Amino acid sequence: KISSIHEIISIEEDRLAEPTLLQSVPLIGASSGTFNGFNGSGQAVAILDTGVDKNHVDLSGRVISEACYSTSNPFSGIQSLCADRSTASIATGSAMPYANGICPRGECDHGTHVAGTAAGAQGVGRGASLIAIQVFSLFPPSYCGSGATAPCALSYSSDQIKGLERVRQLSGSMSVASANMSLG
Repeated sequence: KISSIHEIISIEEDRLAEPTLLQSVPLIGASSGTFNGFNGSGQAVAILDTGVDKNHVDLSGRVISEACYSTSNPFSGIQSLCADRSTASIATGSAMPYANGICPRGECDHGTHVAGTAAGAQGVGRGASLIAIQVFSLFPPSYCGSGATAPCALSYSSDQIKGLERVRQLSGSMSVASANMSLG
């Protein structure tokens, strides 16, 4: 509770981001499947995205922690994409895309793709473990660009910050090499 205006340090807009991914592997110089001979063994890579399908054949057994931070605002038609439809969860399965049946097919594949690139069986850090953090919400077409007729997945910066706070918390008990946020 703020008792006076003088207690406010700053105010920032809660901005929206969409999933993006251009030429990640060539950009980091890892076209050979490793980065300077390292494969990520003993490290964890956090993927803050649309969730990670931990049952995908290339990712099976690699997800060691899951979380979801997803805004819900019924008045605006914004829906949480957490598996249990909550706005925050660190339960097993909480970062599984499509688990709650809300996200339209194709809208929540991005995180699994990014996870595969980062630490999948053929990924850059194929020896690394994954921390899957779902930070997207489902927005009605009016938020999804000019002429959009279908809902889309977008991420608020506040959900991204909660995801990064989770990564920081986990870094006290595991070796976290990086946090990937392919957002724009």
